[in-house]
Amino acid sequence: MIVIAAYWLFLFIITLPLGIITVNVLKLKTQNTVITWLLGVVLLTCGFTLTAFFFPLGAPSLLTWSLLSLSCGIYYKAQVKQQLLAFYTSLMQLPLYLKIVIAIVSIGALLKSAQYPFIIDNEGYYIQTIKWLNQYGFVKGIANLHIFFAQNSAWHVLQAGTNFSFLTGRINDINGFVFILCMAYCITEGHALSQPGKQYWLSFMPLCTIFPFLFLDVPSPDLPLLLLTPIVLHLYIKDNNSNSNFKVALLLFTFLVFIKLTIAPLGLIFITGLLKKENIKFALAAAMPIMVLWVFKNILSSGYPLYPFGFFKTNSDWAIPKELLDLMAYINSGYGYKRNGSLLPEGTAITTKLLYWIKQDGLAGIVNKVTLAVLFIMPFCIINDKKYRLAYVALLVNFLAVLFTSPQFRYFLHLTLTGSLFVIAALYNYIKVNAGVYKIIVVAGSSMIFVTFFSFGLSALTTNKHHHEQSKITFQQLYLPETITKYPNMQFEKVRSGNLEYYSPRHNFLLFGTANGPLPCVNRVQIEFMQKRLGITPQLRTKDIKDGFYSAKTPKK
Repeated sequence: MIVIAAYWLFLFIITLPLGIITVNVLKLKTQNTVITWLLGVVLLTCGFTLTAFFFPLGAPSLLTWSLLSLSCGIYYKAQVKQQLLAFYTSLMQLPLYLKIVIAIVSIGALLKSAQYPFIIDNEGYYIQTIKWLNQYGFVKGIANLHIFFAQNSAWHVLQAGTNFSFLTGRINDINGFVFILCMAYCITEGHALSQPGKQYWLSFMPLCTIFPFLFLDVPSPDLPLLLLTPIVLHLYIKDNNSNSNFKVALLLFTFLVFIKLTIAPLGLIFITGLLKKENIKFALAAAMPIMVLWVFKNILSSGYPLYPFGFFKTNSDWAIPKELLDLMAYINSGYGYKRNGSLLPEGTAITTKLLYWIKQDGLAGIVNKVTLAVLFIMPFCIINDKKYRLAYVALLVNFLAVLFTSPQFRYFLHLTLTGSLFVIAALYNYIKVNAGVYKIIVVAGSSMIFVTFFSFGLSALTTNKHHHEQSKITFQQLYLPETITKYPNMQFEKVRSGNLEYYSPRHNFLLFGTANGPLPCVNRVQIEFMQKRLGITPQLRTKDIKDGFYSAKTPKK
């Protein structure tokens, strides 16, 4: 916990000046210091993304961006002092029970971040994506080695840039830092906008803390979507005459698309605002450069500018085969419709798929049903305001887009969470509950995060055996976090295939599993599966691994 607290303090220090320079360059007005911090996160992510095209994300890149931040901090020292004072004042003005909530989530986040990673995707491609970035930066055709590496999420770029990989293999905790920032924003902003007898919907975020809390011990791109979606909608709804909130919301939304494309349909809320010439200029100046980085990152990683879409395939020799792209699209689209652990046959009627989707077992089934209930109730709860109505339409369209493409509950959990805040607030304000009840439920709701530290059977909530194990609290975690993998003792063997030598887990714990193996690392079973199914195998483009990979045609076995 102590190491992680020091790491977060470092992130607080370097992101605030970068946020201030973002605000000044783009001529934005921010009413809450947390927004400035978040804009610093955006700039730092874009900076590391640009760096990764040319250099590995190691000590030199971190030192460069830290010195740039320090220089900005010195140049804007008056604004830094002003922002810190404003943030301190906003915290001190909170009533005691909300200070207790912030203390609860902060301590819980530190302890959770110190534990072994929980989400199995970390062992599939998070660790390896970050490791490639640390040692090589962006690599041409990395998707040919492992198709999941094609995602190269901006969130993993940020983690790679700030994980001190040259000193330790235990820092994997960017999510906890952003969690603390966003919770502080929701609590302070929600309190400021609430009125006697009427709570603003953002103030109920502590009730839902347990959902983003589950993503704290890994750099999962799902977490920023969970936490920033309510903030983006809040800024959009509470836009003022200066148009500043709209611009900040648009920039943060573009950042979320940069992290994970599944949120793109939510951009419907910006359609009317982009009719203004001023906002179009801002989008071209601020949002467009981020999307340019996204396109070129995709080209380098997969050969497809709009990956995972198969449009506009480049003629580069490292472009992944179309049949591989189609196979992964089939697997991803069918995963949420699984029946008894198996994908439904191709050509299954959509009505049958939806029936299996709603009848999913465990946590997936619960979230699916809650999402439908929230989307059904929400129109009856929102204020008679066109912005709220458009926000609901955008949430609904985003849900439907995910439902008919890749209906995994993680991909629309941010919609469930945001919609739930609207519904809970509407019901609370309608019933006119005593203010003391609100104090009790937000403290109790935030305290629910500690349930995750106790051992209890998870088999009823998920059929994924890799999610049945929980990390246990140890004394060491108080001062030193666990390693970045839940399989620190995993053994690897060197395998040769054509001109490629790679490391494969000796134990096939997961088809796409790689854990923390040395580079290049990919599961031998996965290589054999692709060769048998598609007749392709990854090969080096040159004798130097940093020049990337391509897929060679091989006889199907």
